[in-house]
Amino acid sequence: MAGRKRKTTHTSGLYRKRITLGRDENGKAIVKSVYGHSKEELEEKIAQLRIQKGMGLAVTDEKSTWKYWADVWKTLKYPSIGKSAQGVYNGALKHLAVLNPIKITKLTSIDLVQIVTKMAEDGLSRRTINLVIQTASQICRLARKNHAMMINIADDVNAPQNAPKTQREAISPDEERLLWNVKPIDANNKLDKNRAERLPLARMFALMQLNCGLRREEAAALRWKNVDLDNLVLTVMEAYDFKGKRVKEPKTVSGIRQVPIPIKYASELTAWKEQNKNSITGRIYVFPGAKGILTEGEFIHLWECLLDAVNGISVAAKVSAGRMRKGVKPDVTRQYNFTSHQLRHTYATNAIAAGVDVRTVQYLMGHATPEMTMRYTHLSPSALESAREKLGAKVPKQKAEQAF
Repeated sequence: MAGRKRKTTHTSGLYRKRITLGRDENGKAIVKSVYGHSKEELEEKIAQLRIQKGMGLAVTDEKSTWKYWADVWKTLKYPSIGKSAQGVYNGALKHLAVLNPIKITKLTSIDLVQIVTKMAEDGLSRRTINLVIQTASQICRLARKNHAMMINIADDVNAPQNAPKTQREAISPDEERLLWNVKPIDANNKLDKNRAERLPLARMFALMQLNCGLRREEAAALRWKNVDLDNLVLTVMEAYDFKGKRVKEPKTVSGIRQVPIPIKYASELTAWKEQNKNSITGRIYVFPGAKGILTEGEFIHLWECLLDAVNGISVAAKVSAGRMRKGVKPDVTRQYNFTSHQLRHTYATNAIAAGVDVRTVQYLMGHATPEMTMRYTHLSPSALESAREKLGAKVPKQKAEQAF
């Protein structure tokens, strides 16, 4: 015999109760329907709703999913940052996308911990994981400020200890010498001749980062009017957003700064300025592109040209290695391979090793905090040897044994 049909208060088979949460600006009652599978569940949900209302949460807002607040955050955040930074944040939001359909009031720190744990298991770096945590924290702060959630789920969430650390390495002294002394490769074809013509630009750009610590986008936007060769100082005022294709202010407020130019590099800059005085773009920009500011495509080509020249690799050798099926192929493996940003790391490392205090290096690098500067510095073997000698000099000498 079939059991007696359960008596509920809604056609869906659930228990329902409509409660009044207040009145809107027109005096109309704000009513919300609450549902439960049992009377006990219904009463518990009503109690939670009243607690949330008492704490100031926007309990009637139906646009309360994680995706809604992530989109609001993007709308407010993105206009003030460049395309490159937007791309970085988009990557972080992809990792957080599993939270998109969940009501933001239902989320806890466990949800975020599960995401970052999975990222660590997949081999993602601690830096990437920390970016995801920071992005989640910013979204939560926005939601809390607008009474959409009670807690910040990113509080007390850290990258797992087993997450690999990314190393920001300075280049070696040998690589520095090669960069200073790099020369065009003997050219016997049009492509190598073109590279030989572009190499001086690539070299001077790289030496700017090595000797003055400029970011890639700051060097690209540098104008001669901001380079004082008489007083050996340059002023960083602008940066070029390669992705957005626009000139903007530097990455941070601290990015606007004056940087001393080492004498050796200043003499090369003087000759470089003279060499480019007959070019329209060369009279404006220190490192001109074909039609003005150096584009990202031009920069990539220049850097490939520079690295191949440092390693003594020609286009002809690359083509030959690709075509040969028999015999000994030319070795086109790069022994020396570094990024433009590593030259900035090297600048910071060299400055610290030379005895420049951290606060000054922080200013010269355009960093907001000294902690960021220290992430860029690396101990060289010579610095360790110097420390060993200095510490050894502090060891008290043993007294001569008393003769009996």
